[in-house]
Amino acid sequence: MLLLRNIKIPLDAPIDALKKEIEKTINKKIDSYKIYKKSIDARKGIYFVYQVLIDTDVSPKIFKKLKHNICEYEEENLVFANTNKVNSAIIVGAGPSGLLASYALAKVGVKVDIIEQGQRVEDRIKTIDDFIEGGKLNPSSNIQFGEGGAGTFSDGKLTSRSKDKRQAYIFKLLVENGAPQDILYDHLPHVGTDILREVIVNIRKNIESLGGSFHFEEKFVDLSIENNKVVELITDRAKYRADEYILALGNSARDTFIMLDKYIEISQKPFAVGFRIEHLQEDINFSQYKVKDGRLPQASYQLNYTNKEKRTSVYSFCMCPGGFVVNGSSENDKLCVNGMSYHDRANTNANSAIVCTISSDILGEGKLAGIYFQREIERKAYILGGLDNKAPVQRLGDYLENKKSETLGKIKPSIQTGYTLCNLNEIYPEKINEAIREALLVFGKKLKGFDNPDAILTGVETRTSSPVRIERDNYATKYKNLRPIGEGAGFAGGIISSALDGLKCAIEILEG
Repeated sequence: MLLLRNIKIPLDAPIDALKKEIEKTINKKIDSYKIYKKSIDARKGIYFVYQVLIDTDVSPKIFKKLKHNICEYEEENLVFANTNKVNSAIIVGAGPSGLLASYALAKVGVKVDIIEQGQRVEDRIKTIDDFIEGGKLNPSSNIQFGEGGAGTFSDGKLTSRSKDKRQAYIFKLLVENGAPQDILYDHLPHVGTDILREVIVNIRKNIESLGGSFHFEEKFVDLSIENNKVVELITDRAKYRADEYILALGNSARDTFIMLDKYIEISQKPFAVGFRIEHLQEDINFSQYKVKDGRLPQASYQLNYTNKEKRTSVYSFCMCPGGFVVNGSSENDKLCVNGMSYHDRANTNANSAIVCTISSDILGEGKLAGIYFQREIERKAYILGGLDNKAPVQRLGDYLENKKSETLGKIKPSIQTGYTLCNLNEIYPEKINEAIREALLVFGKKLKGFDNPDAILTGVETRTSSPVRIERDNYATKYKNLRPIGEGAGFAGGIISSALDGLKCAIEILEG
């Protein structure tokens, strides 16, 4: 099997153009091919760029000619073996890392119990819909907490910086449970919150069919330690004993972080805060593609700016084409926001987080300082929004001029719990505001129209990553059978990297 890279096909090419271009490239007829990766190059015209797998050989001359654009390829199958003869495991958290760890362990006969303080997806949807309609926040089950984790109510983005080949196992598992086939090869794969909810339910049913048990609306509250090992995990409903204990916490598990501080080593971790920004999706499309064509997917972007003198860094994060800004609060009297898209990405607006990295120079000293800072900022946002879960909103032009917005322009906020016009400069320390204002102007030069005065800023984005890191060595804490994983532990960010961390933890437990 050969992997052939960098095959460019124009947007207007006929349906058989890819096969013909492959044959032309290798100077040989082929019966079939398989798309390995697909992306878009819009720098000079619109081209689809493919990597393909072909089951054939080529002449040494062609192989040498193609150089870096061809290589041997062998598909690897991930097989688990319970070498360490583990009998049971307790997993706290039913997000990506917890679900993958549970699935991998259950696959080889380990008895797994999954503790999740939030609701199962079906009930979680109803609770969130009720909150959007003006109901009370459920601090245990919301956009942040519940089956599938925070990613269930996001864009369902599946990008990752990791080159670990075991990611292929995760993508195949998602497809087997209802995700679209194109995530296997799309350069920027996404599922969308609507499909991801169904996938999560199917994965749960798979784990249950393997003997796993889910315990929803049950909160992990304490540990019992004897002879330098965890011997019991305590919830608000029961006590559990197992060989292994896995903490697959989300990055919003603040009360749990504070409780764990008395048992294991936790350190302060830098993270980023800022706002959600909204533009018209058609404007983002035109800025990226330079053409209007319904055959092209909704365009995305990734922007960053660093001021070395001021030691500040601002970047876009979790971009949601054709999406919505959603109220991601998980504590009463505090407010934060996130982004969400359905699979079709058909909403009028594009949104993304625009965030500034912060560390101890702003947070202050103390391992839990990030948690307290987040709470302070979210409380300010809640007050500025009007004390009723409406989000504080401002036109970009007014934010740059540091004045309260009185009216909106052509871009309307998409947040469904309502909004209040205000001056977002009142929320963060001036160093953060100054860095974001400077970056917005730079981004306007990189992506035409990004600094449009009518663009909408919505506050506040504070849950970009965990504010702490739970120290571990080979996935274990000082208690060898207590293993923190995923976003909450500070070792992952996003659906795929979290799922990969859970998978690798399971392999470590099984095979050591």
